Amino acid sequence: MEANKVRRVTVRRASRSDLSSIAQIINKGSMDRVHLDEGAILDRLFEWGYFVSVTSKVMGLVGWQATNFIACLKDFHVYPPVQRRRMGSPLLQRVEEEANALSCEVALLLVDRRSSWRATKFYREMGYQRVKAEDLIKAWREVAEEHASTDEIVLLKKLREKRVMAPV
Repeated sequence: MEANKVRRVTVRRASRSDLSSIAQIINKGSMDRVHLDEGAILDRLFEWGYFVSVTSKVMGLVGWQATNFIACLKDFHVYPPVQRRRMGSPLLQRVEEEANALSCEVALLLVDRRSSWRATKFYREMGYQRVKAEDLIKAWREVAEEHASTDEIVLLKKLREKRVMAPV
């Protein structure tokens, strides 16, 4: 393989074999504000669905779950950060595809309030806007409040023009 050849990015579901890589990315991606071991990551895999973005190694991840037509995204990390667009865009697109298949109205991305301006710019470019939880409609607010820590802000992206008002 040529030294300059760029490897293709693949997004796939995370597996047990990714635990070490996921822990490293979360720990490094959070600039060591978060310290998780493989056991803590395994616990998260039981509660949240995780996708990883991979070239020759795992370089990005996001955890998500859908509740009441709301996709909630957490633990979005790319390491090194310079790969955010290349590795992070396909991750967010994959979750949004899955959320759309489940008729989710919105995606709520929970991110560390100390995120860099580059990260904030990236989220905005991907269609996510910062909102205050108290300004959200009740169902969306309840999901945000259930999952967001005090160190996180809520970013919203509408996935559907109209809300689902009746069971699908």
